[in-house]
Amino acid sequence: MNGSTVKVGSWFMMAMGCFALATAVLWIFMTEVAFVSDFAAYTGQPYSDFLANNPQPAELWLLTKRLIGVERLVTGLLIIAITQKSYRRGERWAWFTLLIAGVLTWGWLIGYRMAIGYMESVGMVTPIVGLVLLVVGLALPAKAILGKKTA
Repeated sequence: MNGSTVKVGSWFMMAMGCFALATAVLWIFMTEVAFVSDFAAYTGQPYSDFLANNPQPAELWLLTKRLIGVERLVTGLLIIAITQKSYRRGERWAWFTLLIAGVLTWGWLIGYRMAIGYMESVGMVTPIVGLVLLVVGLALPAKAILGKKTA
């Protein structure tokens, strides 16, 4: 039973890592599409107006979003690597590391959406899906991994 819960939990963690990679690609290559609604929710004006009137600050704003996408890409790759190498074997440190990585990946996004006032259902789908994958991926094997005696 314990080995199977760790295996199923690692599938969820792999899905979370792949989901983080997919969102990273969106953030890096489709930045204008991904963040137009964020901009409008926070400023009350369309991004196209801001871009037309302030091209350099508008481009800087998009650059910062792309950099967050790069960070998310690296985090997704690390989540996948840790899951493949250590979490599957039920290593305790991997559980805690993935907890921190997942909270940083999805928790900050929920906080960001709350801070800018964009809590509409469409805007919250991504972090909620990521958070559900995280919680399930950690909760299922928690007893098997954390209940082990350490040497």
